[in-house]
Amino acid sequence: MIISLIGFMGAGKTTTGVQLAKTLKCPFVDLDSYIEKKEGKTITEIFEEGGEASFRTLEENSLQDVLENHISEHPETLEDADTPKKVCTLVLSLGGGIVTNPAAAELISRFTYCIYIKTDIETILQRLEDESSSRPMLSGEGSLREKIEKLYYEREPLYRSLAKKII
Repeated sequence: MIISLIGFMGAGKTTTGVQLAKTLKCPFVDLDSYIEKKEGKTITEIFEEGGEASFRTLEENSLQDVLENHISEHPETLEDADTPKKVCTLVLSLGGGIVTNPAAAELISRFTYCIYIKTDIETILQRLEDESSSRPMLSGEGSLREKIEKLYYEREPLYRSLAKKII
């Protein structure tokens, strides 16, 4: 079984994913780190060069690569993702905006047991205050709070619709 973690940026997906993978004794993949390694660029550089639409396509293709590679090594992960199995074969931390891509959302729904790490806006604001300049979706006009609230309320229903469990 592949466990995917979704949620807003700064929610703690990577931190939680590393601990969960360690506890379950299975590999961990952070999709953003995978993309950066594959492309030889930071997420910020990828956004600057091609914009959000280009990044979302790259993100979807990278998700598909990770899933295909993992499933070919662990065919038992093709079983019903609606029911958690006793054996975890991968913990996968996904970027906060991946849910906005319907094709990526379909892959998550179809091939993973998806957990939504729900975090309140105040906590997210505190966590992202010092690193907002390295988050492409938080650049531009308006206060950090306004940008976070706008994205949060757009994405919240998408997180909920994909999640098999909310924590």
